Amino acid sequence: MGGSLSRVLTELSDVESHINLSKEEKRAFKEVVPVFPFSSSLYYLKLASRSKAVRRMLLPSLEEIDEEIQSPGELDPLCEERDKKTPFLTHRYPDRVLIVTTNFCPVLCRFCMRKRNWLKPKFFIDEGEIEKALSYIKENPKVRDVLISGGDPLTLPLERLERLLSGLERIEHVDIVRIGTRIPIVDPERLFDENLLNVLERGKKVWINTHFNHPDEITEVSKEAVGRLLERRIPVNNQTVLLKGVNDNVDTLTELFSRLQRIKVRPYYLFHCDPVKGVMHFSTTITLGVEIVKELFKRLSPLAIPYYAVDGPGGLGKVPVMPKRFRKIKDGYIFESFNGKKFFMEDR
Repeated sequence: MGGSLSRVLTELSDVESHINLSKEEKRAFKEVVPVFPFSSSLYYLKLASRSKAVRRMLLPSLEEIDEEIQSPGELDPLCEERDKKTPFLTHRYPDRVLIVTTNFCPVLCRFCMRKRNWLKPKFFIDEGEIEKALSYIKENPKVRDVLISGGDPLTLPLERLERLLSGLERIEHVDIVRIGTRIPIVDPERLFDENLLNVLERGKKVWINTHFNHPDEITEVSKEAVGRLLERRIPVNNQTVLLKGVNDNVDTLTELFSRLQRIKVRPYYLFHCDPVKGVMHFSTTITLGVEIVKELFKRLSPLAIPYYAVDGPGGLGKVPVMPKRFRKIKDGYIFESFNGKKFFMEDR
């Protein structure tokens, strides 16, 4: 099989040639796409034809442009644009920076927290902007962790990806380079490309943070893609978003995290859906998320349980929201075990 980027399908006629659409889905496509565009790899479109969860994540919905549903969503609630230090680099946390390298993805996920970037002309970071980002990081020795995101960074021209990764490799105070990508899920054959794998392996500091949201996305091909990364000694973590109508129940997430652990992908984050305009129909209550995580502790080992986290509006950053299973009393603490039993331990 080839490893190049798959052809991207953007037109309703392309979609209809591979998947049967209902009248409402056709109407949504016609009314929503002029506001929030559509694209999909053929692989992921075929997956949507046999998975309701994938279908909901992929196909446009009239809910995206329903003002009542989308209020009070904002296009940039996390204020990434405000905290930019170069045109492509955001610095918020003392030891971490974010580089948004492109606004291109093979698949435009309807829950995307950077939907605002879909409205811009297609961009890829160029060599000059790579050098500006590298210079900023060199001048800030507290930065030890660099997150490369997008769009999808694994769609960058290989020479630019290598220039960025090799530049970060040479900065001594950078310990970790995390690449956020949906490629293993939406276009896994891209990771059959030995040239791409060689670039990632030469990066040395590279970790992959991928983005499985539902067990149906774990296919034989996606497993193979993950395996090829692991063979190159590239660790793979997963960030899931809690999505209404997709994975907002404990059974689905138990299966997802169990199967990820089976293929050696570490469940890392379970994100509460950000309050982004065009995405609010996917949002659950925070209370539901806490209850789900509480139940997960009864079913899974801690290695398979991600941090549940919210990202503070206005650029306040991520906050873990885990079930509270202890309380302080005068001489110690009352704890609650995984099966709900309470016990006391002295504070000593």
